[in-house]
Amino acid sequence: MKKYNFVQLDVFTDQPFAGNPLAVFPEAEGLSDEQMMKIAREMNLSETVFVLKPEESKQQTADGKQQTANGEPQSAESEQQTANSEQQATKKQPHGVNSKSEIPNSKFQTQSQIQDSKSHASSEDENSQSEIRNPKFPLRRLRIFTPARELPFAGHPIAGTWNALAREGLVPLPAGGTGWTRIYHEVGIGVLPVDIEFKDGEPVQVVMTQGKFEILNEIDDSQVQAELARAIGRNREDLDESLPIQVISTGLSTLAVPIRSLADLGTCRVNSSLLGELYTQCGATGCYAFSRETIEIGAARAHARLFAPADNIAEDPATGSAAGSLGGYLVHHGASGMEPTDGRYQFVIEQGDFMHRPSRINLNVGGQPGAVAEVKVGGPAVIVARGEVYV
Repeated sequence: MKKYNFVQLDVFTDQPFAGNPLAVFPEAEGLSDEQMMKIAREMNLSETVFVLKPEESKQQTADGKQQTANGEPQSAESEQQTANSEQQATKKQPHGVNSKSEIPNSKFQTQSQIQDSKSHASSEDENSQSEIRNPKFPLRRLRIFTPARELPFAGHPIAGTWNALAREGLVPLPAGGTGWTRIYHEVGIGVLPVDIEFKDGEPVQVVMTQGKFEILNEIDDSQVQAELARAIGRNREDLDESLPIQVISTGLSTLAVPIRSLADLGTCRVNSSLLGELYTQCGATGCYAFSRETIEIGAARAHARLFAPADNIAEDPATGSAAGSLGGYLVHHGASGMEPTDGRYQFVIEQGDFMHRPSRINLNVGGQPGAVAEVKVGGPAVIVARGEVYV
């Protein structure tokens, strides 16, 4: 039997036993599709990620080299050697499960912090960012599985996986060990950039650029709306009629259902079979019920709950893909309740509190109402366990 190591993290939180759990297999070469599916069922988390080398066709570039932020070309091999040596030079003592150094020394951004830092997404100082610029050369390929099927894209698996891989020394550090590094990775929807913030050589936040924001479907039939409300244990009158019920996507479709109040959102009682039938008929992979009332005052602009019973997920404590879609939705409909800064809307979506796993998901949306140009989602993660699986 062959042994495969895994890391378990809590994502979109800086505290253990909050956020969304995730299992990551950093070296999954040799596992078959069937074995990955079986392992995901065994882990029984909302998602499990298997990290592979990028496909050969994606590795090929015009000159077989990568560009870093200082403009000097590097081969993939020398770049990795540099990354490993830099990581070893700055790495602290090994982390244990209970080590405080596993927890990134950062908090979720408040509105004032967002204003001060501009969340790096609009522009960064090249002196503080190391970037692998060539999108034809992804650093790794991620395959993401729920207990029921493989997904082409998902949010918290990406944020958690690159936090884990950065800790393993796979990601080149910025100059001085503090700043941002951009890498590219391959997922089911294509090759996308990922930005990783480091402080003193440790990753403190992973920000992913998601796919194009799209509205795929709208539920405007009153009878279907009533059935949908019933499926989450609410009356049709509890829906926020100032916003539409729509299937939205930045890579993975979700059914956005606006609820009038946080109290009504918190007392949803899901009819699993009915809800699963309704959202799959609409072409979505889950139901993202949300209210614009929030628990925290400040950067938060919505509180959301994700139900995906058709994928054996009764409720998900933090869903980066759905949060990205919802961020685009709020900006598209002019419902974010804020003015942009330099053409970008920066805010937080709350999730997981009604499961006792509070999560805070950072959103950075470029564009304007009716014309969303770009969606970025980010947050921290903490390692809570390591283990082995025998196949």
